[in-house]
Amino acid sequence: MLAGFRTAPHFMERFRAVLHAWLEEEGWTVHSELLFPYGDWSRGAVRQLWEIRRDIRAGMRRRRGRSIGGGRTLGSLLARERRQGEKTILIGHSGGGLAALHAAERLLALEGGDPCPVVMIGSPRVRIPESLRRSVLYLYAGGEPASPAGPFKPADPVCRLGTFGGWTAGARRWPLWAADKHAPAHIRALPIIGGHADYFREREPFVNAEGRSNLEITFDAVRSWLKTALQPAAVD
Repeated sequence: MLAGFRTAPHFMERFRAVLHAWLEEEGWTVHSELLFPYGDWSRGAVRQLWEIRRDIRAGMRRRRGRSIGGGRTLGSLLARERRQGEKTILIGHSGGGLAALHAAERLLALEGGDPCPVVMIGSPRVRIPESLRRSVLYLYAGGEPASPAGPFKPADPVCRLGTFGGWTAGARRWPLWAADKHAPAHIRALPIIGGHADYFREREPFVNAEGRSNLEITFDAVRSWLKTALQPAAVD
């Protein structure tokens, strides 16, 4: 799991523990850890913002090989002993989602095979490489009520940054802007309470009328997608 801008050391720990336990229940042998590709809240804010902004631009210009967060994440992955048949899952919040995407693309270029599943939670939008589109789940706070099939109207302001769009040929070959040309194949609105900092809350006031916390809603979305994504040759 990858944290974003100036994140508290334990911000995603509860979510990591819940997901880790579920994967073990499913029969996997699991190693999980929380990484800080831009540093935690003890590192200077200006430097972190500069690095994340640079990585957003790298994603927009198809220069992800220069991604700072992606490079650090890839380095952490390659530093571990990797066994044959091992699956990597990258789950990032905010800028951590950028680092996850960029690291996944570089890992695919290095090792080939099937791309690893990537979950971007409350992240800025960047163009998803065609090779990764079916292996990426993008989650955003849609507010209440929200429909997974509804329009892109995030309650999370960070999700309004950047774009999945690109130019395409329209009628008579006139260029037309397509807002979803480089979007991931899987986008879900989460009916959580709050916004950018609240995806992993599990106490009042972040519990809805049905008794479901933000953490539970976020986890359920990730779990249901991973059930398919972890099947052999299946991230569709």
